[in-house]
Amino acid sequence: MNGRPRKHVFRFLGRVARLWFFAPDRTAELVERSYDGISGGYDETWTHHMRDRTAELIDRLDIRPGSCAIDLTCGTGFATQLVAEHTRQAVVGVDCSAGMLAEARARYGPVCEFVQSDILDYLRAQPAESVDLVTCCWGLGYSRPRAVLRQIKRILRRGGKVGIIDNSIFSLHEVMACSILTFMEQPEKLQNLMHFRFLTGGRLFGLYMRLSGLKPLALWSGEKAYTAATGRDAIASLRATGAAAGFEFAASPADSPAVFERFARIIEQRYTGREIRIVHRYFAGIGQK
Repeated sequence: MNGRPRKHVFRFLGRVARLWFFAPDRTAELVERSYDGISGGYDETWTHHMRDRTAELIDRLDIRPGSCAIDLTCGTGFATQLVAEHTRQAVVGVDCSAGMLAEARARYGPVCEFVQSDILDYLRAQPAESVDLVTCCWGLGYSRPRAVLRQIKRILRRGGKVGIIDNSIFSLHEVMACSILTFMEQPEKLQNLMHFRFLTGGRLFGLYMRLSGLKPLALWSGEKAYTAATGRDAIASLRATGAAAGFEFAASPADSPAVFERFARIIEQRYTGREIRIVHRYFAGIGQK
């Protein structure tokens, strides 16, 4: 015996199945709570880390002055403002998180309009063929990608463009595997399961665009990494960047400290003798109606 806690694989799988099929889906609520909590420091973490990738998407859209534009999952408004610099007029930013929108209004309120709404609900309320451009940076997987793309196609004018960049489902898979191992040791501690719809990459995204009636103009992918000194630092980074939005509520408030302490230890054990490398894998694409 090596003294390591046992992994209860079948109990874990049964727990996941029960939560997936029978428990209420609290994903939207918990993700919103996560982003509200990190909104004050989000620009110093995620926006700073991926600002060059976001700016690349906006630059490649070749936006014309005077274009009517909407920025979905706008967060603190960084991409919204970049789009506005090209359109030279107000851009509408849409997000569910009141905390993120408060930051956006404080930074860019004079030149952009920010609306609190589920992005799919907002799109459905817009008139057909009413905008020239829709962007969505780092949030498509929190919604329903195919439904969002169909609605974007509906509201775009002929020749209008859509630009999207998002994490792939394989982003962070090394540290996320450690979270699964954590709950395999104590399946009963898993209380909430996140129902995300992140895509596998650019090829699937391109297929979704075609199925929605949009013509892909460009598709690309990549990754960007940073390192953490300890398992606790790695988890703190995942929380601060929103990369693990909602996951901090996977266990109950009473169990969470012990669960996350074990999570940190497993990360350190998996990376023994190596730096803890956190890799964000993403895809991006531009489509046209």
